Amino acid sequence: MKSFDETWEEIHATQEWGKYPSEPVIRFVARNYYKGDRHSVKVLDSGCGGGSHTWYLAREGFDVYAFDGSKSAVRKVGERLKQEGLSADLRVRDALELDYAEGFFDCVIDSATVYANRLQNITTMYQEIYRMLKQGGKLFSTSFTTGTTGYGTGKEVERNTFCDITEGGLEGRGTSHFYEEEELKGILEEIGFQNIVVDILRFTDRGNVVEQFLVQTGKP
Repeated sequence: MKSFDETWEEIHATQEWGKYPSEPVIRFVARNYYKGDRHSVKVLDSGCGGGSHTWYLAREGFDVYAFDGSKSAVRKVGERLKQEGLSADLRVRDALELDYAEGFFDCVIDSATVYANRLQNITTMYQEIYRMLKQGGKLFSTSFTTGTTGYGTGKEVERNTFCDITEGGLEGRGTSHFYEEEELKGILEEIGFQNIVVDILRFTDRGNVVEQFLVQTGKP
């Protein structure tokens, strides 16, 4: 079973993508992990893409791990880290074929990666994250809501999941699942995540609406 859409290999092979971290991720990491020994905190950048969060976490002194299905993306991240004297455990992996040990990570960052799948894969990917987290470990996950431009366009492959999107920032980016809040909470709760906090970030970009759920949760 594969979750990686080869559209993203083409994007990363031909474009500069995601060089700088998002403010919500920085805020989450700072609030939870800036105090104490950062070198002992194992953080996974799940679907690292252009590596903005891998780079940020490595600069901040964490024990960083990252993977992506795109060989080009992982290669570029490795080159950037090497140029700046930084290090991270980088792997080319599909999110459904991970080989990290159970209970290995203190924290997993999913910055708009899991959403790019059908619902069955999404559920399995969150189950894998849960498996890999230590007891007390935390997940920060970003996804798109049904209020985002592009929802309802292209081909509907299942409820709230579309491919060949024709509008907005997700146009030309493969498959996208647009979440409803109770649906997202329900998936995470059924897996076993607790203390689920969902914030909403909404902004416009060249006339398009981008609305995201910012989820903070953990493994008891």
